[in-house]
Amino acid sequence: MEDIVIWGAGGHAKVVAASIRRAGRFRVAGFIDDVNPARAGEPFFGATVLGGRSAFEALHARQPVALHLAFGPCGARHRLGAELAARGVTFPVLVDPTALVAEGVTLGDGCYVGPGAVINADARIGRHTILNTGVVVEHDGAIGDAVHLAPRVCLAGHVRVGDRTFVGAGTVVRDEIRIGRDCLVGLGSVVVRDLPDGVRAYGCPAAIKETP
Repeated sequence: MEDIVIWGAGGHAKVVAASIRRAGRFRVAGFIDDVNPARAGEPFFGATVLGGRSAFEALHARQPVALHLAFGPCGARHRLGAELAARGVTFPVLVDPTALVAEGVTLGDGCYVGPGAVINADARIGRHTILNTGVVVEHDGAIGDAVHLAPRVCLAGHVRVGDRTFVGAGTVVRDEIRIGRDCLVGLGSVVVRDLPDGVRAYGCPAAIKETP
């Protein structure tokens, strides 16, 4: 069984670790906490916090190890993923065994498909994107890099979501909608109109509340 390190040592990291163990492909070799590296040596969810960034770099220098980025901020996940990929770090796709992934789906490096998620035919999922618990991405969806679809988000057919966008729990998006890059869509929203890049929107129907 191949080792994998999880970058992150909070709630989402626990969710990812549980999926990894259910799938049985990897062994969780430890967690990285670059926010509080003093946690090094602390037991955490069946493994150990290895320390901060330097701990991963030392481990990877001795023997290359697979890595998963399991933390929330989309921009940080996007930057770190690109930097480490350029240095040869590998990011496996992680799919919980309870998820349903249809024929023709494309999954980018380092993406995570959580428990009970459904990705339907010919959807495309970007690198380091989180499809959290119970997410539905219908046919022909196009989800960018380092997106986070929170639990129970439901995207109808042909929806497009730009890079680094966060969509809050329970949000529903009508078919054919485009949500731009670097957006934040508040939880429980109903999106029936396109959203441009870089906005915050929420409500039923979702309305833009803040612009850059």
